[in-house]
Amino acid sequence: MKLRQSQKLTQALSLTPHMKQSLHVLQLPLMELKEYIEAESSENPLLEVEKIYESEPDTIKQMENVFKRQKDWTEYPLGSSLNDIQKKRDYMESLITNKITLEDHLLKQLRMLVLSERKYKIAESIVTNLDDNGYLSSSIDEIVNVLNKTIFNEQRLTKKEAEKVLYMVHNFEPVGIGARNLKECLLIQLRFRKLEKSLAYKIVKNYLSCLAKNNLKQIAKKIEVDITDIYNAKKLISTLEPKPGREYDSSNTQELGSPLPDVILEKIEGRYEVIVNTNILPKLKISSYYLNLFKSGKVCDETKKFIQDKAKATLGLIKAISQREDTIRKIAQCLVAIQKDFFDHNDRSLLKPLTLKDVAKIVDRNESTVCRVVNKKYMLTPCGMFKFNYFFTTALKSLEGEKISQEYVKHQIIDIIESENKEKPFRDTEISDNLKAKGIILARRTVAKYREDLKISPHNIRKIMIDRKSLKKLITNDPKFKAAQLQKI
Repeated sequence: MKLRQSQKLTQALSLTPHMKQSLHVLQLPLMELKEYIEAESSENPLLEVEKIYESEPDTIKQMENVFKRQKDWTEYPLGSSLNDIQKKRDYMESLITNKITLEDHLLKQLRMLVLSERKYKIAESIVTNLDDNGYLSSSIDEIVNVLNKTIFNEQRLTKKEAEKVLYMVHNFEPVGIGARNLKECLLIQLRFRKLEKSLAYKIVKNYLSCLAKNNLKQIAKKIEVDITDIYNAKKLISTLEPKPGREYDSSNTQELGSPLPDVILEKIEGRYEVIVNTNILPKLKISSYYLNLFKSGKVCDETKKFIQDKAKATLGLIKAISQREDTIRKIAQCLVAIQKDFFDHNDRSLLKPLTLKDVAKIVDRNESTVCRVVNKKYMLTPCGMFKFNYFFTTALKSLEGEKISQEYVKHQIIDIIESENKEKPFRDTEISDNLKAKGIILARRTVAKYREDLKISPHNIRKIMIDRKSLKKLITNDPKFKAAQLQKI
């Protein structure tokens, strides 16, 4: 086969700088957009920002009413101006320091140790391969292979050598870091407490799956110990941390105060009105000084081009913000119209099935555009503050072919479980049968998934195996309460 050159004419869509800016502005939540505008104004001398706090009292009053509804803003006096509130918020935000990550915390401990460069590199690789919960996300074999390919070309690293360094990392704080599974994580913590010979250690090592299912009688029978000892061991195990790294998990950090809403939903005379919140954004305009300078003709061509480019960028930003407001309003109005039953009754089970594609079709926008609007945006409603994506639910079909929402089905599962006999709770298969009787077809596995989403335990854990009087004796560690007596209950 010979190589040949050829020319080909094709059509392709390329994004202009203005289109890229419009997309970027569209996906920014309110506070980030405010920061973006401030950053642009510091780089563009033709972009003038005009604060509106003192010139428009009606706007101030409207925003103060918004803040009154947010619990985290109740510390401010109701008579404070929005300017005062914003100054206080800016000051509070200036006090926030970056949260130390788990990796930073462990690397700091690593640097304090006196190690050879080889061991340091191995430990560093292990630390950087931990997930947010503190577990080793890559296998030792994978770490060894990567290090041998990148660093240790001559003196090859062995699995045994890497495991020795891993055991050293297990001694880092928080205890349990670097484990490869839950069992190892709990055993590390028990060893740290010098409890290697304890019953709790034996249970975690050999019967963790039984413990997870709450089969205490089965464990007692296998180990041949009193049920009260098993119960006490379980209490000890429950004090251990199954996710030692979650304290440093960035996804668990909460921002100071409540997020500012991008949309405010007001109910006026029985009708819902959507207000796009732009009140904290400054007014933008082109600098009259530079425009007059451009018109005067007293500047060189290079300066003229500079002013032209910056004026074009300013107009592009103003237009992008206007388009953002229009798009957000249309999508918010669509959500409110479809989910009106939810807003009327504040009942999540009344949410209708809805997808990004459905909304994109109604508002005549691209699905990716709707996705950008939905992401990280909030709506303040009479029912509370919600993320935009809260109003999107997966559609399921009933026996009659009618579309029903995932949330409605979840509420049906809750009702079924609440009505069950506590001494003989429903299995997932029985819940599925109950749903079928209500006209909802749902497989057992899907029932189990929804039950887990609702943080409801399986039937064997929900089951009441002992009465309250007997349980009280167990808690008080009554030595007379033997396993044989438990069998009689």
